[in-house]
Amino acid sequence: MDSTFKSSVSVKLADYTVISSVEKTDRGGWVNFGLNNLFPQYLRELAQTGAVHGSLCISIGDMIAGKSLEAGIYNRRLNELDTYEVFYGASHDYKKFGGFFVEVIYTYDRETVAKLRHIPFEECRLGVVNDEDEIIGVWHSNDWAATKRKRNKPEFIPLYNLAKKSEEPRQIYYCFNYTSGQFYPRPDYYSAINSIELAKEISVYHINNIINGLMPSFIVSMFQGAPDPEQQREIKRDWERELTGAKNAGKFIMTFNERDTPKPDITTFPLSDADKQYQFLSTESTSLIMVAHRVTTPLLFGIRDGATGFGSNKDEMAVGLEIFTNQVIEPAQRKIAKSFEYILGFEMPGLKITVVPNTPLKTQVIQTPAPTVAPAQLEEEKKKTCCDLTGVQLSSTIADELIELGEDAPEGFILIDSYKVDYDNDDFENEELIKIAAHELASTGSAKAMKPSDQDETNYAGITFMTRYRYAGSKSPEREFCRKMMAADKLYRKEDIEAMEGRAVNPGWGPNGSNFYSIWLRKGGGNCYHFFQKEVFINAKGINPLANDSQKIAVAKAEKMGYKVRNPLLVALLPIDSDFNGFLPTNPVYGIDGKNYRR
Repeated sequence: MDSTFKSSVSVKLADYTVISSVEKTDRGGWVNFGLNNLFPQYLRELAQTGAVHGSLCISIGDMIAGKSLEAGIYNRRLNELDTYEVFYGASHDYKKFGGFFVEVIYTYDRETVAKLRHIPFEECRLGVVNDEDEIIGVWHSNDWAATKRKRNKPEFIPLYNLAKKSEEPRQIYYCFNYTSGQFYPRPDYYSAINSIELAKEISVYHINNIINGLMPSFIVSMFQGAPDPEQQREIKRDWERELTGAKNAGKFIMTFNERDTPKPDITTFPLSDADKQYQFLSTESTSLIMVAHRVTTPLLFGIRDGATGFGSNKDEMAVGLEIFTNQVIEPAQRKIAKSFEYILGFEMPGLKITVVPNTPLKTQVIQTPAPTVAPAQLEEEKKKTCCDLTGVQLSSTIADELIELGEDAPEGFILIDSYKVDYDNDDFENEELIKIAAHELASTGSAKAMKPSDQDETNYAGITFMTRYRYAGSKSPEREFCRKMMAADKLYRKEDIEAMEGRAVNPGWGPNGSNFYSIWLRKGGGNCYHFFQKEVFINAKGINPLANDSQKIAVAKAEKMGYKVRNPLLVALLPIDSDFNGFLPTNPVYGIDGKNYRR
């Protein structure tokens, strides 16, 4: 017998090794993370190759990022910095890695932020110094697996510190979820990494099963002696050609032999209920991944897994979404938003960022059905305009008293902003206006005259901001209160409007049936279509109020002091400077391309 022929071989089965997340300080000055300093890259690969896990990372990251950011008077500044784009990247990194990095680049004078830049988590390693491993900054590399290449050489960026911004035009801020005795965070799904790997390997197994023709493992025994090695390889290739590949699934093998000639013997390795075993493993791994991601109901992500006890899918989704939002989404949003408030707070005092929700289910407000209205009564209601509803009107006496406290447009002042009152942010906006003037006062230690309103503020240069409120809305009011207020067209102090709450208004129409309610919030009463318009003025010191560009100059002066104009197009932009010279493009006076318009 040929000595090269082996009748059997010993096979060593593969075993699974958990990827290490060990941390170790490198002599380069950074803290290595994982085997070969590549654990973040491993987490990124898991999200890219695991179907369930990857989809959850994307969906939950999108929910944390929301649709947009709201910051009241600072909205325009956030848009200038593309803050939402940075916030979006930070949200996805926080979900995928448990933390994020944001680079802060200052302007030349170091007074404001020139740019915010999200740096991918896997490209950053913490920089430490001395025996205490004090974190002093972050080392950045495009590829930590090939740092010897010039383009990937680690670059040090100092830690975010306002006290050092003069000498450090670039700084970096990082935010991690809670860590105990570790430098780096672990993502919330960390405990399910084995299940993520299992789900990935199951899919790989099924692909290989398809490639191999869905055939079970088997032994082919040949009873025609021991051929030489080359013949063995040729026979092996013939069998592989006939049995492997997705196109060979379901085919059969036919052999031709003489009656007394030995034929091939095929012995299979049967797997008892193999399909059920793999189904169980697939379902179990998916379930564990969901638990690790703290998913309250799989329906939120398009997965249905049997009866739940709810009356409908929508009921389950609504309840599950509320719990998931409260326990997972909002805490992450608060943490990230506070980080951005901290980064930008020196430039935008009192900055409060709100994330506009981006959820897979819109909540529907359940309203009590309206009472049946007779056709005649309905026809009568249709004839009414504005806010004419009998019995729910504000006393006209209150209007007279409030009008008595009103003012005309102040002389020597120029309107710089005018917009509908935002009741949620109005007090905050007024506080910011005070801070703007207070910032100027701090440099001189001097103050000016008594202020006629809590919303007025004068700085050291004698420049006064004045905030007043005008009753606005429909030009054809029906209620006596609304008619008087619109006809008067006065400006009011906020404290005078709020003081009217102490006067009896509509008996029984206030909270819990009382006779009092807020004119500031309710205006003319139920179904009223009017509102208070906020108007901000600046005194005309140093500006000719009769000049054509007086408003532009006033707005520029206010913005230089830190005021953020909410409605610049309606106030600061002159009609002649706007599109179509301020005409509607279909206006016959203007004509096509202005052909009818003459100065």
